[in-house]
Amino acid sequence: MSDTARSLVIRILDRIIEIRSFGERASSLLETSYGHLRVAEQTANLVYSIEDTTDSGLLIRRQAALIQVPRAAEVLPYFDDDLVVQLQTLRPDLFFQHAAVVVLDERAFLFPAPRGHGKSTLAWALLQHGLRYSSDELGPIDPTAMTVAPYSRAICLKQAPPPPYEAPTEFVHDHLTLHLPVDCLAQPPIAEPVPLAGAFFPRFDPTVTKPQVQAIGTAAAAARLYSNALNPLAHPGSGLDAAVAIAAKIPSYELISSSLPATCTMVLEIMNSGT
Repeated sequence: MSDTARSLVIRILDRIIEIRSFGERASSLLETSYGHLRVAEQTANLVYSIEDTTDSGLLIRRQAALIQVPRAAEVLPYFDDDLVVQLQTLRPDLFFQHAAVVVLDERAFLFPAPRGHGKSTLAWALLQHGLRYSSDELGPIDPTAMTVAPYSRAICLKQAPPPPYEAPTEFVHDHLTLHLPVDCLAQPPIAEPVPLAGAFFPRFDPTVTKPQVQAIGTAAAAARLYSNALNPLAHPGSGLDAAVAIAAKIPSYELISSSLPATCTMVLEIMNSGT
């Protein structure tokens, strides 16, 4: 392990995070995922250290070791997950959704879904149609202002996206994930909160010959928002009040995706219709 730390200071959700990395691999992955969020050094709300050697990796937060893994590249997913948890503590005013978020004409569209439902791949594909990137993983909603704050880490895909949405040559591939840096996008990522205009609840089904979309009512949308909430207990009514209030103000859709081009066409038609 190198004795020299590389310090990356970033701003996320108006909070300052400092990440000190020891080792070339950890530094490279962090730069790919979060380097575009770099700010000048200042007092941090949260400090991490990531140490890696040729055969192990260690994640430390505020002097306390969190996880040691056999391979250094495995540290980053644990860091990502822990950072999301800590941000919920630092910003309890936000209603955190496990969701991808893309923006069309200064309108944010939420894609809440559990892992494995294809939301990151769908978000990547939609970005190739002129939309802007806010997040592939986290939708922090301000229930009062009805805006979504950006969380624009690198787009993370479990497998290479299919044609015509192939990954660019700039991606970084660890043994688990493709990391697509935001520098490869045609437009810069969203930097400020954007009004929430709608929600699609996606589920990828390779057996379906064409995508299907169906408008759903407030009760069904609220139930889905609640099930994808990460910090419901931080809000009145254990988060149910926020879920209902958000669902009542936006159109929501159940989306079964199959062919990516056809799915993108269908979603874009709805977004552009304003309904």
